[in-house]
Amino acid sequence: MEIRIPTLRAARLFAACLLAAGIGLGGGIAAADDSLASGAAARPRVGLVLAGGGAKGGAHVGVLKVLEELRIPVDCIAGTSMGALVGGGYAAGLTPAEMEKFLLGVNWQRVVGGRGQRELEPIEQKRAGVTYSNSLELGLKDSHLQMPAGIVDTNNIENLLRQYVATARKQPDFDRLPIPFRAVATDMVSGEMVVLSRGDLATALRASMAIPGAFAPVVTDEYILSDGGMVRNIPVDVARELCADVVIVVNLVEIQPTRETLQTASQLLARSSDVMFEVNEKVQLATLTPQDILIDVEVGDIGTADFERIPETLPLGERAARAAEHRLRELSVPPAQFAAWRKRVSLSQDVEVRVADIRYEGLERVNIDYLKQGATVRIGDVVDSESLSAEAQRMAVLQDIESVGYRLEGDADRTTLVWLPLEKGTGPDYLKLDLGMYVSTGGDVAFNIYGEHRRTWLNPRGGEWRNEVQLGRASFLKTSLYQAFDVSQRFFVEPQLFAAWSDEDIFYDGDRVAKYKFGDLGGRVELGANLGHRFQARLGYLYTRRSTRVETGLPQFPEKDATDAGITLGAIYDSRDSRFGPTKGMAVALEYVDSDDSLGADRDWQRAELGLGLALPVFERDVWWITAAGGSKLNGKLPPDRAFTLGGPSSFPGYELGELRVNGYWTVGTSYLWKFRDIASIRGDALYAGLGLQAARTYDRVDTLPGEDIYGASIFLRGRTIVGPLTVGLGGTTTDVWSLWVAVGRPVGHGTILEHGIFR
Repeated sequence: MEIRIPTLRAARLFAACLLAAGIGLGGGIAAADDSLASGAAARPRVGLVLAGGGAKGGAHVGVLKVLEELRIPVDCIAGTSMGALVGGGYAAGLTPAEMEKFLLGVNWQRVVGGRGQRELEPIEQKRAGVTYSNSLELGLKDSHLQMPAGIVDTNNIENLLRQYVATARKQPDFDRLPIPFRAVATDMVSGEMVVLSRGDLATALRASMAIPGAFAPVVTDEYILSDGGMVRNIPVDVARELCADVVIVVNLVEIQPTRETLQTASQLLARSSDVMFEVNEKVQLATLTPQDILIDVEVGDIGTADFERIPETLPLGERAARAAEHRLRELSVPPAQFAAWRKRVSLSQDVEVRVADIRYEGLERVNIDYLKQGATVRIGDVVDSESLSAEAQRMAVLQDIESVGYRLEGDADRTTLVWLPLEKGTGPDYLKLDLGMYVSTGGDVAFNIYGEHRRTWLNPRGGEWRNEVQLGRASFLKTSLYQAFDVSQRFFVEPQLFAAWSDEDIFYDGDRVAKYKFGDLGGRVELGANLGHRFQARLGYLYTRRSTRVETGLPQFPEKDATDAGITLGAIYDSRDSRFGPTKGMAVALEYVDSDDSLGADRDWQRAELGLGLALPVFERDVWWITAAGGSKLNGKLPPDRAFTLGGPSSFPGYELGELRVNGYWTVGTSYLWKFRDIASIRGDALYAGLGLQAARTYDRVDTLPGEDIYGASIFLRGRTIVGPLTVGLGGTTTDVWSLWVAVGRPVGHGTILEHGIFR
């Protein structure tokens, strides 16, 4: 991308001389239309300046609609951030009506909030190393931790921009767009304004919008580019430098803060950013002359990140432009002249090409053949920008890919598609951290601190070294090697070594009578198959040395060491849209263990467990959950330390964690969640009030009490906070027990499959 910082106002004078002499400066700057050229002496050249403002910038489209109604040709455009996005689309040849349709059709939860990406993830990626309290993934480079460049995945934004200006991307000179255009960004190295005049238009728009910390910057050979609003949120001087005799400035005005709205740390931090922008805005607005036109759009309480409120901003822009109509009419031209201008600057952004060849560039670690085998766009296909974006999204959800761009080479009938996947700069060593806490009025106080390390792409078939550690109520240390047999990673093997120990409360008729510590030291090896993005099956061999020790209270189980060894079988199906609080989709999990003395065990036992969870959206706001699970000892009897446990919010609210220990059970439950408040609607985060009903049957209890039918109900509040998922609930049962609990972050508890399977 060629980038220049304009410093010579003499260029404008030179351009005016050439225009007077009838000499063109390229397809954009020199007006080729005779009707406009004939009126050049009487009509000043109009430069449109569009301010940055995130979601508020949708108002610019409303202003453009009024400019078109008043027949005001625009000769050049300068924009920052969202102003660059709207201005770039207009400069590329889109009409205001097309831009309005485009903006109103965007699923902002998907584009900015990342909703819907999970359905594209490979099943093993869904299963492994999930964190709850945060989504932060650190890198490990040269023994130093490395933070990601941005906390928001920008791939969907980049895909959106490539569709938005699909045709205009072929023109690298922004002077030769239908309307000459400049986007403003900030060089994070020098802190200076950078005016983008050449290159990929979609990339220029992305650079101008790159809010530091939220979005990764656009890195070139010369600059590290972020949001232009930091240095020039209203680039009046850029428009004058480009072409303007008269500028029309569209300014986005927020509600003036008060003492009452500047009390908290978050409010003051947000205000500090606004102050920085306002300083450079005032400097630019002070340069306006009496012939320039300022359109102040009052956006009320619509914030920068309120993208779902963009439909509200368009009429605000129209209203503000109509308030300035008496001034704007001074720039109006006759209908025929405007029609000729509109025809000249209109350009369809529809792209349809036949793919003659496909190339991948820029990969160092990720195997190109792995990307190829999952491709849906193939040689010979006729594709458009929408199908190309869908393919880019499919690749970008892979854990080692940060974003995926593309370019098209050749003509429409014989095009080479060049994929440009960008690997994460923090890889190939990744670290994740997680934290969870659980407290109940019945006496449970538990926590888990979790850490994970992964080193990816050890070899061309995607070998991955995984290390996990957790401290708390359930502690463990694991190391494994996940290795696929084939390039497509359909079949794999994963050997693992582990050490685990857990604190176990033992109950008798609702009373805590002892505390045990269970320990395991051993290993397993599993063969598996990934079938599509939703199903995985594993068959393995497990060998572990189990220790059982009483910590407090009277011994209830034999204190001894025993060896468990045998065949394991597991299968999962997962189509949910989220691991925590899904609003749609289904999860199914099966676990089977057969410990047998012929395979190295000291004791023979079998256990099988099956669980199901279903989430159904209701009225596009609420959610209905259905769960079911069951476990059986099959033949014989389970050792007490291998019994199923029920109790806690995930398996049976009202009971304490692990209060019921049984050789068999079944349970069904249903919950209705009312969404009564959005927390971060762009991410789909909300606060729900829930009502749950539960039924269960227990068999052959370890405490020797008879099995029974149990019914229960619970009410709860559930949502995602800055420290992760939060649930506050109250549950009671027909056995006359109840519990009030608070759970934050990573789930605590390891009873039924609903607690330690994929449902967590």
